[in-house]
Amino acid sequence: MEAIISLREPENWISDVSARFPAGIRVIDRIPYAEEGVKDLVEISASSEVIEEVLEAIKQNPLVANVDTTVTEKGKVISAITTTRCQICRILTDADVFLISAQSKEDGKVEWTLVLSDKKDLKDMFDLLKEKSVEAELVKLTKIDDKESLTDRQDKITQVAFDRGYFDYPKRISLRELARMFDVSPSTLSEILRKGQRKIVMDYFKKQRHNV
Repeated sequence: MEAIISLREPENWISDVSARFPAGIRVIDRIPYAEEGVKDLVEISASSEVIEEVLEAIKQNPLVANVDTTVTEKGKVISAITTTRCQICRILTDADVFLISAQSKEDGKVEWTLVLSDKKDLKDMFDLLKEKSVEAELVKLTKIDDKESLTDRQDKITQVAFDRGYFDYPKRISLRELARMFDVSPSTLSEILRKGQRKIVMDYFKKQRHNV
């Protein structure tokens, strides 16, 4: 299943920045860091007038240990951001779910898009969030089926992205470079790769159920 959850992450730079600036923040990948922190690979979109202010605000956040940024196109940057403590983020990384994306909203909230195999995993996550006094809302829950399988071209693009190191941490090739290779826009390529990730996760869950 695919679930979309809306919540506000307390003491997190994403909620802080999205509430203060007209900027879009999309988490592409998230991995644990030390005992309480995470490393996020994010795409930040903002006007040229405020992008530097946004990056400076992230660096000034007391929980941010490191920011490594690459400009991909006008008004967009890719950043690897290390946060030393984020209990809410760790609930996500430690849960039995896969993060497809996390997107900031203008009100300072963040929407997580997750893939999971059992509703119990979702309930367990909401119970943990409640323990941390975090108000979370289930925006959407949908069943994924084989009708959403990739076309041959989409499958090839995902395979090339993997081979060229797009899914490595840090990335060995940027979204913009991949888009140029296939003569598509970065936004179109991002959607293809999102579907590719979801299909791979879906196949993984099917194999796990079969093995059990």
